Amino acid sequence: MSQPSSELHRLPVSQVIEGAEPADDIYVTERALAALRELRQLNHLPDHYVVRLGVRFGPPPRRVPYTLGFDASSRPEDHLFPLGELRFVIDARSLFYLMGVTLDYTEGPTARGFLFQEPAHPQPAEGMPAGSPQAELRARIIEALKTCYDPEIPVNIWDLGLIYRIDIDEQHNVHITMTVTAPACPVADLLPQQVEEAVRQVPGVGTVKVELTFEPPWHMGMMSEAARLQLGLL
Repeated sequence: MSQPSSELHRLPVSQVIEGAEPADDIYVTERALAALRELRQLNHLPDHYVVRLGVRFGPPPRRVPYTLGFDASSRPEDHLFPLGELRFVIDARSLFYLMGVTLDYTEGPTARGFLFQEPAHPQPAEGMPAGSPQAELRARIIEALKTCYDPEIPVNIWDLGLIYRIDIDEQHNVHITMTVTAPACPVADLLPQQVEEAVRQVPGVGTVKVELTFEPPWHMGMMSEAARLQLGLL
């Protein structure tokens, strides 16, 4: 199969998930669309078949691989995203893990197949020059955050991407904005306390305030490469 252009087509997650932003939308490349069309034709699938995107959930260690395939029908819990003659469906639980992901297709002399490209790991805003006292303090705070863990996932909260912002004023008072993996997370109350206690122990820190938010919702794309490697996602 020849390689079409890598034009991107959008699945507008931000229009159906409260609190989601355009950056959370899912994209499908023209290469992937062409490969899916060819697969449907080769397998003589009827037009009513849908393309199902999802993740496979399993017991710890949490290896959560992406899944892709054709399905004869959609389900009540699915979100439907028409894209030309193809209709993509994603169940509500998987959708949060797929936010920001791009589905691509590669074909080379040794291998070919579909690829799920995750968004870059978001970094809290710096807002301070390198080498400044605030920057040095921020580095020490990050090291303290790496000692905090979600008890259900064997990765520290910094590499999980649970820390959205670290703000430090001229008096070295610290304001941290963070999230948890899901609103119903059993440590939603305990983890911010753990973060506050860890940051208070950092030399030079003034007051510490930890704010919990669920906007934008956490998804797997927020994890660092080291975290994904540790969880077997690379």
